[in-house]
Amino acid sequence: MMKLFLKLGSILLCSLVANTAFAYGSTSSSAHCDRPLFTAFQPAPNKYTQSFNEFSIIASANTTPSSVVVHVSVGENKFEFTAKDLTIVPLKNGHLEIKGKMNRPVENGFARISVTAHSKPGCERTDGVLIRIY
Repeated sequence: MMKLFLKLGSILLCSLVANTAFAYGSTSSSAHCDRPLFTAFQPAPNKYTQSFNEFSIIASANTTPSSVVVHVSVGENKFEFTAKDLTIVPLKNGHLEIKGKMNRPVENGFARISVTAHSKPGCERTDGVLIRIY
């Protein structure tokens, strides 16, 4: 009978410890990270365009405007646009419209547009699209 009580006691103790461990890991609300979202890339991704010299992106309302950086890669040429180089306009719904312009139009090949920004320090997202130019 004593062995039965010891087994039941140890099972009960193990289940309490296991539940506490899972609960401890799931209650960390301070580590929540609501990363920015990027949508409505223009030119549209994976579609052919005749020339490429301007782009625009819509960023979610939680995006910090000064953190926005856009990289454009065309073959071996790489261009970086910081928030100071871009036109960033707040929209009525709280989102941000991000616009940029290349120095010269690209007439053929592929271009990769990549945007990075954060909502708060340490909470960033990078997204991008591939543009086909013919």
